[in-house]
Amino acid sequence: MTSRSPRDGADRSDRAATADSEGRRAGSRGARRGEPAESDGEAVALRSRLSTLGTVLVALAVLCSVLGAGPIGPAAAALAGGDATASDGAVPSAGDEVAPAIETGETAAPGGAVSREIDGSFSRPTYTGTAGDPVEIRHVVDTSGGDTAYLLVGGNRLTDSGGTVGFVDVLKVGDGSTTINTRLLGTNESGVKSCSADRVNCSLEFKNEDGDVVADSLANLSGVGSTGAGGLARPLVPERYRLAITNGTFIVRDSGAIDPVEVAAESDLVLEEPGFHDEAEVFTTADSDVIADGGDDGEGTESLAALREAGLDRTAVTKGDRVVLGFEATGIWGAMAHFAERRSGESDDGTAIEAGTTLNHTVLVDLLEAEEGVSLTVRQTNPGRNEPRAELDLADADSDDVSLFLAEESELERGDADRNGVPGRFYLAIDTSDGGAFTHDVEPGDEFAVEFALEGTDGERYRFDDGGGEPPAAFGAQSATDEDVAEQYPYHGTGDGRVSAEASFSVRERYLRYDHVTDDGTVLVETGDGTITGTTTILPVAELSATIVRDTNETPSRTESELAIEDGNFSADSGLADVAPGTRASYRLYRGQSLQDSREVLVVDNATDPRRLRLANGTTTNLTVTRGESLAALSATVRNVGQLRDRERLTLDVDDGEIVEERYVTVAPQAETNETFGGFDADLEPGEYPYSLAIDGDRVNGTLIVEADPAVTRVDETDGNSSESTDGGEGSGDGDDGAGDGDDADDSTGNGSADEGPNESGPEGDDGETPTEEPDGTPATLLPFGIGTRETFGGTVLVGATYLLGHWV
Repeated sequence: MTSRSPRDGADRSDRAATADSEGRRAGSRGARRGEPAESDGEAVALRSRLSTLGTVLVALAVLCSVLGAGPIGPAAAALAGGDATASDGAVPSAGDEVAPAIETGETAAPGGAVSREIDGSFSRPTYTGTAGDPVEIRHVVDTSGGDTAYLLVGGNRLTDSGGTVGFVDVLKVGDGSTTINTRLLGTNESGVKSCSADRVNCSLEFKNEDGDVVADSLANLSGVGSTGAGGLARPLVPERYRLAITNGTFIVRDSGAIDPVEVAAESDLVLEEPGFHDEAEVFTTADSDVIADGGDDGEGTESLAALREAGLDRTAVTKGDRVVLGFEATGIWGAMAHFAERRSGESDDGTAIEAGTTLNHTVLVDLLEAEEGVSLTVRQTNPGRNEPRAELDLADADSDDVSLFLAEESELERGDADRNGVPGRFYLAIDTSDGGAFTHDVEPGDEFAVEFALEGTDGERYRFDDGGGEPPAAFGAQSATDEDVAEQYPYHGTGDGRVSAEASFSVRERYLRYDHVTDDGTVLVETGDGTITGTTTILPVAELSATIVRDTNETPSRTESELAIEDGNFSADSGLADVAPGTRASYRLYRGQSLQDSREVLVVDNATDPRRLRLANGTTTNLTVTRGESLAALSATVRNVGQLRDRERLTLDVDDGEIVEERYVTVAPQAETNETFGGFDADLEPGEYPYSLAIDGDRVNGTLIVEADPAVTRVDETDGNSSESTDGGEGSGDGDDGAGDGDDADDSTGNGSADEGPNESGPEGDDGETPTEEPDGTPATLLPFGIGTRETFGGTVLVGATYLLGHWV
């Protein structure tokens, strides 16, 4: 293949000639001028010709002076074969010859034009960023003289593998800086002035190592063994890419590396792996109408800081407030910048997004709808039977219902990568009011699951759609055409799977709950404090105030105070401190100028226990009654020591359930009542019994003494082998223990047994008992000699035994 002459008229393949060769040519001409003449005629002719030649040379010198031609400058340094060690430290291999020196000074071009050397520099030797995010390359370029400066990206040989980076692009640049969107570079949406785009007019020349021109554009560069921008298989992967400021002429090495012929400055762009934080942040904040970050512009523009200040770190969002969902990842910001710039009509240079800014939520919608392997779902988890499930619908949401905030990442480690002002987190603030961003209105009690994910399938990888040699479509993934393969995140490898960040939140009603109220809703405050307290789901920024009015003998007393809300609790000064218990006042709650609540306030001694019933002095603690007698003398004095009319249950318990009585007692504030138990009899065996009286947690213990009735004798019926006994000695004539015969108190019979010895009342004797009534009131049957039928039978047996045996058994 023959070489093409460069635009400046010089054969660039012959520009390997050095200043030394020019000196040799000059010496040769001097030697020829000093040769002796073979004859005088010849000498004369020679002098004549020389004079004519001198005149011509003088004329040419004058002409050159007029045209401004100057001397050719010194030669530039030679470039190493392959990727020069200046960028990656690689040593040229045996097959990579060192390129001849290139003249970089001013040279004459056809028509007398002059091409000047490109000057430039980078602000740092290495730029680091994250693959998929924008990276700003700061440089200085001197393009005086009308020359065009180009920025070579890639084309370098890798030091670790010896192979090439597999990508090369040439950008048309000016002075200042160039922001490279690494997600778009090499595609038809690169955003910078890439020479691969038809709309960018570049003058490039690629030669092989023999000096032959092999390509004059990036479009046909891939045909000579190097991967140009038109042959990009996927977005720029994490790797090192050489940066060089040059004039647009390059050498294509046999290894595939691309070397600029003239280099004004060199640097490197190192892209690192994107990161993903697998936890989502959730907090709640007030409606946008309530809060705003009133900045210097006076427009009240919201900010993420304002959302946090007006919110609470909780996952329960009050109906009508906003839930804020935060997600953290790198590698998605180049795509998001593209959609943001497309929405705004700006160029795709990645500058439309930066940490601390707010975007329209439709930018996120575009990202989610692109074939980018990024997904976000917010859906209800507890719909009722036959009820539709509420889900977040960003595409149909109004901008008043959803806001998108950008912030720096806080959990991810970037390594050596520069932030470059690129955000690492985004937050969605979603309104929960009716008619908002959900497919159905959310209601208190609804629960939602949140998931932000980067899709990936084992064995699959994102791949650009085949563009037919042209730069591929930035968001036309070929995997999306396969129904069996889901969308793939561009920076997942074949071994990477799906990753996600999950969270949840719930919706609850808007309310204030007072700590101390009566059954009718009266708010209680304690004397000495006078503070109204409670809990609330309302956020602190709400403008709530209370007005308390107390009527006095002279003029009404009015107190107005703001409700202080903190951590879900609220308080307000009622102005009733040190007011006597029982004092009442009216209470009204306002939100701004809108009345929210109206009720009564009562001052009490103890707001926790304002309606206390207590057993006062006068309550019986000891009582003695005769068996069977009424308990009318047992009484309980119940006093209400609180400030509210109260009704509680009064309980009497004798001997752990022997006698139980329960009744409800109602007592007015600061009053007392007396309760008696006349309807109950002491139907207990003679003895002492503990009892208790209890009401409203207060208890009084006492002792009930039951005595035997002296008018009653109890006669128990026994079998024929046992003697008769009396019950507890009721009605006995002899003996302190009530026994009819004998002194043994433990004997249950009226007469002594055979083991007890002689009967002290006489052998047949009369035991001295007087006739008694049975307990049921029926008179006992009497025999002529004063003992009953049963006693007669028992006595007969006993006497017979005594007579026959002759002694007492």
